Amino acid sequence: MENLTFSPSRRQLTIYLLRLLALVVVVCGGALLLTGNGPAAAIGAVVIFVPLGAGFARGRTTLSRAGIEVRRALGPTQLIEWSQVKEIREEQRGGTRLLRVEVTGGRGFPLPVPTHTVLAPNPGFAAERDALLGYRKGRGKRR
Repeated sequence: MENLTFSPSRRQLTIYLLRLLALVVVVCGGALLLTGNGPAAAIGAVVIFVPLGAGFARGRTTLSRAGIEVRRALGPTQLIEWSQVKEIREEQRGGTRLLRVEVTGGRGFPLPVPTHTVLAPNPGFAAERDALLGYRKGRGKRR
């Protein structure tokens, strides 16, 4: 079985960045109106927009024979071997649907991709979830 990689689609990334930009403009515009400090509002916009935008664009989940490789906004790429994976399940938190990995040590963490959120809708989430869970059934449970 070949590797299976999930990353934000160009459409999902564009919608996310535009909605994030609108949110930043509203928040920083409000700060500008309240404080009258233009440079502080501009710096605030950059401090909010750049890390969140870059972090979303960098997110990636790759399934391979070795396990699940997760790349997030910050920090190194992490590999979780299949022998450590206890369960992968879908969770809904408010308007966000995501996949959560539970490992044998009792910890758990959400996968950065695939996700479906208000800021970054993903019409293909169900198909991506099914492909990821199907890969797990076909490859990951073998030891």
